[in-house]
Amino acid sequence: MFRERLHRTEAVCTAANMTNPATKTLINLRQLEVLRAVMRYRTTTGAAEELGMSQPAVSNAIKLAETKVGVALFDRISNRLQPTADAQLLLADAEPLFRLHEAIQRKAWDLRTGRAGVLRIASTAELSQMLVPGVLRLLQDAHPDVRIALETVRMDELVESVESGSADIGVAMRPPSRPSLVREVLIESELMCICPPNDPLANMPVLTPFDVHGRDTIGPASGSPLGILLDAAFERFGEHYSPVIEARFSNVAAPLVEQGLGIGFVDELTARHRPQPGYSVHRFSPRVPIKVCALVLRDRPVQRMTKAFLELAREFLQARLDTRTATPGVS
Repeated sequence: MFRERLHRTEAVCTAANMTNPATKTLINLRQLEVLRAVMRYRTTTGAAEELGMSQPAVSNAIKLAETKVGVALFDRISNRLQPTADAQLLLADAEPLFRLHEAIQRKAWDLRTGRAGVLRIASTAELSQMLVPGVLRLLQDAHPDVRIALETVRMDELVESVESGSADIGVAMRPPSRPSLVREVLIESELMCICPPNDPLANMPVLTPFDVHGRDTIGPASGSPLGILLDAAFERFGEHYSPVIEARFSNVAAPLVEQGLGIGFVDELTARHRPQPGYSVHRFSPRVPIKVCALVLRDRPVQRMTKAFLELAREFLQARLDTRTATPGVS
């Protein structure tokens, strides 16, 4: 009988604690912001300068968070604060909150400054150089009053920007699939080879893994998404793909080839970008397709300027590559 009463009492206390805001809120957004800044700078002084707080206030925020969460979030080593595994796990889960907050801040700023109609674009490095400027030229010719905000970001940041709403559209090559996003194929290009000036392979229209055997190569890391496709292509010829210089972005690889540092593997848009490139351009066999895609939110109506950007991007890609027909689609 006593045990039953004890269990009932414990259940009531547990229920009360779950509905008590003081016990339910273990850490708030401001404390997360402080932890994020400390993780970035590894000192309370650097975090304080970024956040506009005093150094003691930052230290107190860390102590309070550690007390309420019940775990150590930083190890003090040689006057530096090293985040623990628990802190890294906590901040990794909190990152989408920061991105959402940044998106809301941008929207609020747009409203305050009268820029509510701005088109926000997130793009990877290659397309920020090879695609977006030309499309924006066409867009502004057709819509002189359009206002643009362009962010050049990594692929993971691009996807998160579109998902959070901080970007109206993302443009990338071979972006990952996400249930929350619509992926529209603007055009299907392919992987190309580019060779330094006066290279012995310069007169060959098509190059294979066998042709570049023993040569220094420049391209994506073998473990990257595009590098995995190159690995498979080389294995079909009994060769091994191992670039001497790993270059994540094609627009970085191309100047390296111009300097004679090796044979490059780049996307078709990069290979054909310059009117008089300092390298020769070659098809690669076996063919490795590279889809140039746009990402928009699945459950949000696509605004008029976003649709205009998509249409002009398809036209631009068709005209620039001139050897492909656009294959618009949704996946």
